[in-house]
Amino acid sequence: MRKIIAFGALILLINACNFNSKSEEERLAQSYCGGCHEMPSPSLLDKKTWEKGVLPQMALRLGVEPAPTMSVYGELSTDEIIAFTQANIYPETPILSKEEWEKIVKYYLTNAPDKLPDSSKNCPISSDLTLFAPKTDVPDVEKLPMVSMLKFDDKTQKLYVGTRTGKIHILDGQFKRTDSITVGSAPSDVHFNTDGSLNALAMGIMDPNDKMTGTMVQYKKAADGKKWDSKTLISNLRRPVSQYVTDVDGDGLNDMMVCEFGFHLGQFSWYKQLPNHTYQAFQLDALAGARVVQPYDFNRDGKLDYFVLLAQGDEQMVVYYNRGGGRFEKQILHRFPPVYGSSYAELADFNGDGNIDILYANGDNADYSMILKPYHGIRIFLNDGHLHFKEAYFFGLNGAAKALAEDFDKDGDVDIAAISYFPAKPQEGFVFLENQGNLKFKAKTFAQPRQDKWMLMEKADYDRDGDTDLLLGYLERPPYHNPVNQSLRGLWVLENKKQ
Repeated sequence: MRKIIAFGALILLINACNFNSKSEEERLAQSYCGGCHEMPSPSLLDKKTWEKGVLPQMALRLGVEPAPTMSVYGELSTDEIIAFTQANIYPETPILSKEEWEKIVKYYLTNAPDKLPDSSKNCPISSDLTLFAPKTDVPDVEKLPMVSMLKFDDKTQKLYVGTRTGKIHILDGQFKRTDSITVGSAPSDVHFNTDGSLNALAMGIMDPNDKMTGTMVQYKKAADGKKWDSKTLISNLRRPVSQYVTDVDGDGLNDMMVCEFGFHLGQFSWYKQLPNHTYQAFQLDALAGARVVQPYDFNRDGKLDYFVLLAQGDEQMVVYYNRGGGRFEKQILHRFPPVYGSSYAELADFNGDGNIDILYANGDNADYSMILKPYHGIRIFLNDGHLHFKEAYFFGLNGAAKALAEDFDKDGDVDIAAISYFPAKPQEGFVFLENQGNLKFKAKTFAQPRQDKWMLMEKADYDRDGDTDLLLGYLERPPYHNPVNQSLRGLWVLENKKQ
């Protein structure tokens, strides 16, 4: 026992010495810049970006500089303004003194590099991809690149394409439009019910905002087979982007897990279906940036747990363990600095050990530090069997927006398809990472890649030939980028030629 106490005391002493060895500037940065999210190292950005882009925003969040005028609220309702002010996004009084803030600024500007390193040479992309062939006969969805959602229904073999204009276009196996649904604002996700109806999430306002204008609406074909009847299931959502439908509490009624991305405000919640078929909200996390929810029984107790990526500000990969009866316990698997720009994650077993791993993409580059970042890209976090996830692979990809795991070439291991919304060169727009074994991947793309900004990607065997194809969605706000000799197409189909 004495040895244990002595060892513990030694650890505390070492930690105290490490803390004391830090400069006052670093200690202040750790306290105030690492208090509500992962502490960002000065090395993550260059001096100019810290000085002109990020530090001014940090000053507002710490109350050092006056809060923005009421225009920051836009056209928010009274309830929305109250929620915003209660969240204390912009403190009315400073959290620290002016002198302390100046020391934090000094710490970042003294230790930041003049320029970030270029890691592209470490992640070469060959131009010999032949596994996929782009289809050239896919019609334009709306003549403009405004795709906000892609979802393939395996049962009906139809593709649902949501657009910024507030429509869902339904395409058949030849990508001809057979039907459409007007949902009022940009759709972000759909769930296909067993009775033929669908639950559609609509963002309300697609651009960054905190308004509660998002909805979940159920659409069902009317008896005449022509129009769609609608029923609002959930309203007052802040930019909802992902859903999962399941019986959470085991009462025989389907409930909803919903990610509200928001902007400054957001949340991850489950909505209990009541006997009268209305829904009661139970908030599981109040953080903005809930990006995607995926079910998996992580602890193998027979109950579905939920993996969630939080991608705004306090960026996290988390698991909500299902303790039964609608109760959950949160575990943070990994936490990232805000400049990482987490964009997507999904679950897959990469090393075949029977334990689920995590594929992670980070490359959101649209906020206050719009420079190329060598830490943007694709990562694999391996599960050691005890729910500890360690980074085991990294491929640098500027502006990585999404990555999907699948044995695309049907050779028995898991490959990766990745897209970028902020590519530094056309070759980075779409990249296929072919698994060579032992977590070694060869990056490939087409000899003449399209120069578009890919935000969305869906995998599906749309032609029913036994292999997995890819469907890419192009989203861009006006003024539209028009590559030379290329028409503006919102949908790109990559047919798998393995079979």
